[in-house]
Amino acid sequence: MKFGKKRTLSLITAILTVILILSFTGCVPAAPTATPGSAVPSTPATTLDTPTASKVINIGITNDPATVNPLAGNNVFASTASRLLFLPLAALNEDLGFTYQLAESVTTEDNQLFTVKLNPNVKWTDGNPVTTDDVLFSLGIYTNPDVGAQSPSTYNTIVGTDNAGLNTSGSEVPEGAKKVDDTTLTIETKYPITLDIFNLTVGQSLRTLPKHILGQEDPKNIIKSAFLQAPDVTNGPFTFKEYVAGQYLSYEANKDYYLGAPKINTLNFKILSGTQITAQLESGEIDMNFPLVGNIPYDDYERVRGLTNVRTEEGIPSNVQVLFINSQVVDNVKVRQAMSLAIDRDSILQNILKGDGYITKTPVTNRIQYWNEETATPEYDIEKAKQLLAESGWDLSKELVFSVPTGNTTREKVGTIIAESLKSIGLNVTIQKADLATTLGNVQKSNYDLSIIGMPDVPLNIVSY
Repeated sequence: MKFGKKRTLSLITAILTVILILSFTGCVPAAPTATPGSAVPSTPATTLDTPTASKVINIGITNDPATVNPLAGNNVFASTASRLLFLPLAALNEDLGFTYQLAESVTTEDNQLFTVKLNPNVKWTDGNPVTTDDVLFSLGIYTNPDVGAQSPSTYNTIVGTDNAGLNTSGSEVPEGAKKVDDTTLTIETKYPITLDIFNLTVGQSLRTLPKHILGQEDPKNIIKSAFLQAPDVTNGPFTFKEYVAGQYLSYEANKDYYLGAPKINTLNFKILSGTQITAQLESGEIDMNFPLVGNIPYDDYERVRGLTNVRTEEGIPSNVQVLFINSQVVDNVKVRQAMSLAIDRDSILQNILKGDGYITKTPVTNRIQYWNEETATPEYDIEKAKQLLAESGWDLSKELVFSVPTGNTTREKVGTIIAESLKSIGLNVTIQKADLATTLGNVQKSNYDLSIIGMPDVPLNIVSY
């Protein structure tokens, strides 16, 4: 990261999409919850270094990760938070290609047997080398039904797992994964997949954990282990310093990182509201925002662009906001169709996003090669929506609770507009707000009626779509 007189801020062009998701499965425990921004002081926290200190960067975010535990994180920033500590085999780069991290290379001749060569220079912060045993142990933990790890379906292409990605081999590791030597392993898939799909799923999701630290833990208790709440042996560019729920997450540079020590000594993420991010950019209490999970309210864009101590940059979209409908609750397809027809996406685009975005009904943006322009414009028709609702025989007195996560004020405004749109055709909709971790946990357990959640424009498990 470069240092200069002006601090860097990214303004990501927003995208609005409303997709009718017929079901959302995944019975996993919710991560610990926190109240976003409730204890963030208006002046720099005394436990955080200030931006004027040597090589310290303070970043504003609106989504509390709730944990740095890679087994338990259930939101986009939680994934980022754990990857700073535990390297994946590969990581998606800004060109939508892959940069190898823990892996030195991943190759295949038949798109079904993948050979993973580990970088021999990567070490744990206690000096031990990262080996194939660590990778296989970690894969076994992520796919162990007793662990309850988040998103095991990422691994459901591997031989020895079921459709949920859980190990059915009767051994500690899915039978498709085998050790060759201390820095080489092979992973066999049930059917041919491209190298990009392998890297997109297994490659970027498998954050390797230290077997010599966790190997004796009972799998049933490992997700709650003291080590994973505050890990002190890691292999990423940063080491864990401190996490205070609802306030901040702090890292120190890993001076022995295999690619060289980061130029930043201390990296702090402050958990703030969108308006607090604007105010603290202006005051200099934070150096930048994290665009994906630290959105600046659209009403503040011009104010931020006018700040003399900030350089603004507009980037390409990196996630979409998706309306989830629980089909077990709204089990009539005509009602779901009516919901889609009732939402005036163009009005949201013009009035909330100020025209700064576009409409899509797919879970990816137009920078993805699979984007289909022919399916890019959802229909808006109030009268047709009312007609379908009448035909459905839906009980209009039945309450539908719309779960809207807090933190992203733009999303909260959009949630309000969607709720009013659904009410306008006769549906009984009530908004219920909670922090992101709580909302995601409920959605993943199918404990919701309606919800709106941001998703990466490159799905973590594209083979499930």
